[in-house]
Amino acid sequence: MPWPTTRRVIGTKVQRLDGPDKATGRARYSFDINLPGMLHARILRCPHAHARIKNIDSGAAEKTNGFRALHIIANAGVQLFFAGAEIVAVAADTEEHADDCLHAIRIDYEVLPHFVKEADALRAPDGPSTVPGGTPNVRPGGDFSTAKFDDVAYEGTAPRVEGTYGVAIISHQCLESHGLVAQWDNDLANLTVYASTQAVPLTAQALAQNFKLPVTRVKCITNYMGGGFGSKFGPDIQGIVAAELARKARAPVKLMLDRAEEVAVGGQRPSAAGTVRIAGTKEGDIRAYEVDCYGSPGVGGGATVNLGFLPYVYSVPNIKRRHRFVRLNLQTGRAMRAPGHPQNCLLTDQAVDDLAASLGLNPIILRTRNLPQNDQNAVQNDPTSFPALRHTIYTRQLEIIRKLCSWDDRWHPPGRGDGVIKTGLGMALHTWGGGGGPPNPTRVTVSSDGSVLVQSSTQDLGTACRTVPAIITADILGLRPQDITVQIGDSTFGPSTPSGGSTTCPGISPAILKAAEAARDALFAAIAPGLNAQAADLSIDTGHVINRANNNARIPWRNACGRLGMNTAIGNGDWPTNAQFQQNPDLRREWRGRLTNNGVGGVQVAEVKVDTETGVVRCTRFWAVQDCGLIINKLACESQVAGGVIMGVNYALFEECIYDRVTGRMLNPDMEFYKLGGIRDMPDIMVHMMDMPERGVIGIGEPPTISTAAAVGNAVFNAIGVRVPQAPFTPERVLAALANGRKRN
Repeated sequence: MPWPTTRRVIGTKVQRLDGPDKATGRARYSFDINLPGMLHARILRCPHAHARIKNIDSGAAEKTNGFRALHIIANAGVQLFFAGAEIVAVAADTEEHADDCLHAIRIDYEVLPHFVKEADALRAPDGPSTVPGGTPNVRPGGDFSTAKFDDVAYEGTAPRVEGTYGVAIISHQCLESHGLVAQWDNDLANLTVYASTQAVPLTAQALAQNFKLPVTRVKCITNYMGGGFGSKFGPDIQGIVAAELARKARAPVKLMLDRAEEVAVGGQRPSAAGTVRIAGTKEGDIRAYEVDCYGSPGVGGGATVNLGFLPYVYSVPNIKRRHRFVRLNLQTGRAMRAPGHPQNCLLTDQAVDDLAASLGLNPIILRTRNLPQNDQNAVQNDPTSFPALRHTIYTRQLEIIRKLCSWDDRWHPPGRGDGVIKTGLGMALHTWGGGGGPPNPTRVTVSSDGSVLVQSSTQDLGTACRTVPAIITADILGLRPQDITVQIGDSTFGPSTPSGGSTTCPGISPAILKAAEAARDALFAAIAPGLNAQAADLSIDTGHVINRANNNARIPWRNACGRLGMNTAIGNGDWPTNAQFQQNPDLRREWRGRLTNNGVGGVQVAEVKVDTETGVVRCTRFWAVQDCGLIINKLACESQVAGGVIMGVNYALFEECIYDRVTGRMLNPDMEFYKLGGIRDMPDIMVHMMDMPERGVIGIGEPPTISTAAAVGNAVFNAIGVRVPQAPFTPERVLAALANGRKRN
């Protein structure tokens, strides 16, 4: 096995190395960077959801106190397609003066028709286009049907169940907003940026391309960042604008979005809604799944669900789906922690619970009967892959969570129970890829004083990624994680993959492992002659180098390193190239099957209490069972799962972007009216991590937030006996569902 068979640090609970710096404020985020002579920049944005610029007059702004530079982003004649679209940027000596400059700019608009509500656009599918490209606002999103669905899907099934389910557009709402600080050298030949980004080298490359510079002349630094969730994969417009202004003003420029901008233009997760028909046998075998769904990616053009995974997780033989994406005059959708999967889960797992209720079955029994089987071809050819293990993994996870939450004692048929406060239990399943890949070059340097330095250009989004290199290196070198110095977030260290798709840990971990092993071997080769030994005679124990050629003499680590003299022992590690993989299938199996892997499963259960008089829902307890292959840092993995649940509870109960139909503007672009749950709104979260070292390292960031809202929705249904169709499950929607349920009865 390429990973240590006896793990000393890997897989244990390790406090994040940067915790003290973050807790004390020593950690400097991009927002904290203040350079000598730095200017402040602001962007003038379109106040209309759809408009054409008739004229721009910036003369008065250029005469305003503190003005230093101006950059036109959208010229006269340009159409703008959402409220918040960028037009002009200015740089001034203070933030207040920058705002004064914006107020002095005069722009004339031709206001054009717009849509900001899916229902309005759906009612006028052939109406005039209000989005880029002149294409219809409502477009096909990919229809599919298994063979002879209409003839065979419902044969031998109990009466089909039909339900409507949906989730609103939500904002990424990063705690540290988008933006960067840009600084050119005196000759305007080299650019340095301090960016809040999920892709350090990629941001440097994008800026180099924009300014037609060699990438070696652009440096991106991200020491710390305050969240991205899929919305920060490059410099963005504001980053390029900051660098443009810095070049014009010949001074450093900071341009970070304010809170309203962050919510309105910093990224949104697309909505999804649909009508589902589902049917199964009376024994609980799901035979048919039919969905007609839609969602909005804003002015973007992508699907809002993951069509290849709809229905989600479960094995269903007869499938029919129709999807439409509704382009609205809103900021474009961006990837957000498991793109498409939470929507898929809502459109599937809630229908599964409704079917279970119709058949009079316990939902956990229905799910167990319809899990996908292990793929026998994968079992033979790729035995550690997710297709080879999925039925085994889900079955084990359901058994674990069933005991953890005392499901058999606590679950009851939907709506059962007396009193105003109703308690319910709900479940949902999820999956994700989470595989890593190249390039992720890493260097480990051992110095003669025993200190160890790890360098990689990867970034830490706040997920304790900085601690991963220290854990792996410490395990290989017999040290403690706190003995390792880690430098990341600097594009000059070389290329690295962006932090997206839960690919960071599986991308960097094997490269770190190889670099640490190479540094160890370089140390042995350098010091062995002085110990009258061969390099192969040396090994490492905790804090010591062992010399088997001298009666297993134990040499303290620092003493051993001291034999390097003025030299260092350096190890480099990176993924093999595709050509190397093609030439050596065993190498591919090592890196793609044992060092890392792809595909995970998870099961979550929510407990809620619903006040049937006020409609208020409280999620009180939550259980999450998750696998991610080989666990590097158990504490960080548990934290990632809990964090994913917290995000899921938020979009289940609180989060929703609300837009005004008349003006097209967002009505809640702040933290007062864009609701986020506080500490007292969160449940007690119990996390169970399944350690599967034989599968290698797999990502953990995305999966634990996928099924949370569906589990909460099912718990609400279990509590009150009627389905609340739209998330977030607000008091208004709960009361409406209860009223409709009483009418039907």
